[in-house]
Amino acid sequence: MWDHYGTSARRIVVDVPIGLCESLESDACSCVEEDGELSRRCDDLARTVIGSRYRSVFTAPAREAAKLAAAGADHSEISDRNEELTGKRLTQQAASISAGIVEVDDLLLCDGNPEVLVEGHPEVCFRALSGSPLEHSKHTAAGVEERLAVLRGVDEYTCEDWQRVARELGREGHRIGLDDVLDAFVLALTACAPVAEFRRLPSDPPRTDAEGLPMQMVYRSETQLTHE
Repeated sequence: MWDHYGTSARRIVVDVPIGLCESLESDACSCVEEDGELSRRCDDLARTVIGSRYRSVFTAPAREAAKLAAAGADHSEISDRNEELTGKRLTQQAASISAGIVEVDDLLLCDGNPEVLVEGHPEVCFRALSGSPLEHSKHTAAGVEERLAVLRGVDEYTCEDWQRVARELGREGHRIGLDDVLDAFVLALTACAPVAEFRRLPSDPPRTDAEGLPMQMVYRSETQLTHE
């Protein structure tokens, strides 16, 4: 995607953690430390603003643990190492996408642009566009309709766009869930937000990790999300 759009896109939003914790002992790590555990402030704020959907924000792995997972280590070893580094164990879900996390991390530390390639969380983006926390899981029929209603309220979205994309994916033989299509749409609509509606969580200048990458999540809204 970066090879095709990196030089032409104004903004690319991905559901991948950008900016990773190092360790409890590292002076270069700017993650939040509480009760002997490290966490990214943007993750903590995201859980607050999405309310009952907070479990969808999983703990991002420490950089070393992510590389261990990407190298093929088993989950127990990865989780043990992440706990040694941050005080927190790691879910199977977080470990399973670590190859993608490392890929994005390597790209941004090489020739990627962290002002163009940015992190967004679909549930945060849906919450921001909706104006209030969502009530239903995206894995339910009610949750799908709830999210479609949010998409229909965005100017750039054309009614039934998701059906056209779903048909194209089917013709091309891709096996992708409807919830993933909806997530991709809300990230795309966030990416094309006008300047006045493009916002970041946290709203103040984000902390950066030991490599200088920002730890933040972007979203689209006419007003700032309240997380205090």
